[in-house]
Amino acid sequence: MRRLPEALINDIRSKADIVDTISRYLTLSKKGKNYWGICPFHEDHDPSMSVSPDRQIYKCFVCGAGGNVFSFVKDFEKIGFLDAVIKTGDSVGVDLSEYAQSAAPVNPEKERLYELVDEAQKFVSYQLFTHDGLQAQELMKARGYDQALLETFGVGVVYDQNQLIKFLSAKGFNDKELIDADLARMSDMGELRDVFYQRIMFPIHDPYGRAIAFSARALDQDSKVKYINSTETDLYTKGNVLYNYHRAKDAARKAGFVIITEGVTDSIAFTKAGRDNVVSLLGVACTDAQVNLIKQCSQTVILAFDGDKAGYEASFQIGQRLRKANCEVHVWYNDSGLDPDDAVRQLGADVVSKGVDDRIHWYDFILMYGIGNYGLESFENRKRVVEFVLKHLNDADDLEKSYYIKKLAEKTQFDEGVLHQQIKSSLNMPAPKIYTPQASTNGFKVSTAERNIIKQMLVSKEAAYIYRDQLGFLVSDLASDFALVILDSYRHSDIIDVADLLSMDISEGMKMFALEMDTGEYISTYDKEVLLQNIALVKRHLVDLGVSDLRDRQTDKDILDEKTRLLEEAIAALRKKEGA
Repeated sequence: MRRLPEALINDIRSKADIVDTISRYLTLSKKGKNYWGICPFHEDHDPSMSVSPDRQIYKCFVCGAGGNVFSFVKDFEKIGFLDAVIKTGDSVGVDLSEYAQSAAPVNPEKERLYELVDEAQKFVSYQLFTHDGLQAQELMKARGYDQALLETFGVGVVYDQNQLIKFLSAKGFNDKELIDADLARMSDMGELRDVFYQRIMFPIHDPYGRAIAFSARALDQDSKVKYINSTETDLYTKGNVLYNYHRAKDAARKAGFVIITEGVTDSIAFTKAGRDNVVSLLGVACTDAQVNLIKQCSQTVILAFDGDKAGYEASFQIGQRLRKANCEVHVWYNDSGLDPDDAVRQLGADVVSKGVDDRIHWYDFILMYGIGNYGLESFENRKRVVEFVLKHLNDADDLEKSYYIKKLAEKTQFDEGVLHQQIKSSLNMPAPKIYTPQASTNGFKVSTAERNIIKQMLVSKEAAYIYRDQLGFLVSDLASDFALVILDSYRHSDIIDVADLLSMDISEGMKMFALEMDTGEYISTYDKEVLLQNIALVKRHLVDLGVSDLRDRQTDKDILDEKTRLLEEAIAALRKKEGA
């Protein structure tokens, strides 16, 4: 197993701009010199994570998470440090495949399932474009799917029962593997049967583009079961996946928003309309894992569900969930009552695309949804509409409140001034008492004098050598150990970059301390007088803590080694005393 050289790690770190890298996962906004975003490492609702392009580090000022580009990739993707370096290297064109063998061990059974589903996908896709696939080709052509679109989405077809079993068995896969991938099941008669037959096959991929499951539409247009989907397997958990995510994520980041649909054909419909930034939930439920995937694409969302009552309900429920996750939510303009797939075929791609441009603001949707639910026929109904809309306007800014209260007054015929008073009264009500865990802090017990010494060492090699010769260690174990790391780094370089220190094999606590020192408000230029004053303060602190016997013995010694040994005794005595 080859070890990845530290110089190569630092080279990749310097090439991988941290703002660009994190922007592939989250939406960042520039404020001043730094960029800010929603921290993915705790339940964050206001941007609390700062990304510094100058220092090439990130830090959350609520939960304390922070580090360099490798730290972010490692913690976000929940992979090892080496895997994070390899992944980051790949993004900047540095091939580290020769080191990949030291990554996390591969699960051979899981890899076998990946191979199995991949072979199934290749087979059904190939079959679509053979003579046997003519029926399916004609059906898809009638629905507006050309060959390029079918190939892009890997669409295929499977006919007679046990066709997949026969093909995959011939490829060497056994019955258990077919069942584990949910491509075959045992019948009541104890016979192995295909799960999918007489169906158009739409492969579902993981975020990295690997086929893991299928959504299958009946070839028979009169079938009572229009769609069937893979059940959950070791590869596929529906709530952890967004259909088309691997193709849509870059397009969504470029466009600045992501379109969310219900089913696979809805996603393909928007692609036909020239909108590649589209994903599907494969239903009308949205999990926390899917919310996180959506936010990796963009925090601006357009919900594009069916134009019927069920579609409106899905938009309301999922929209609320996304807004709680700090997403900006809009709703696709659709007055046809059709789903996106039917809308493209019946009204044309331009109409569907224009519905994206004419998207409905969330509060306009709330107003429409409230009126649709309660109606305006009676005083009681209009009152319910008002109560519903005002509840949702509590989170709006002042301009939004003013604008939508005016619209609400026009729709319900209630006095605008009364509505303003209503919302004001609701905002002045005491909030319910809830338990909120106190934000964790690093809590490093390092004195201000020691911190100032460390900061001076980080910005000046001369300061580090003065510290080494005149003091040598600090009261805090953490600070003392970190000072040794700094001294060791100066053996190879005249300048220290904290972002490079974060790639070293040091403890997580030390990395957090390094971040705190780099981002804290300390003197950021070398000042010899400040350094010497703080060294003197640390020495005086030892004396003040009552280690006079050691102090007296120390004054009689002239040899530096003896001074060092005696000071070590003093610090050991101090730590024992403080721990008592």
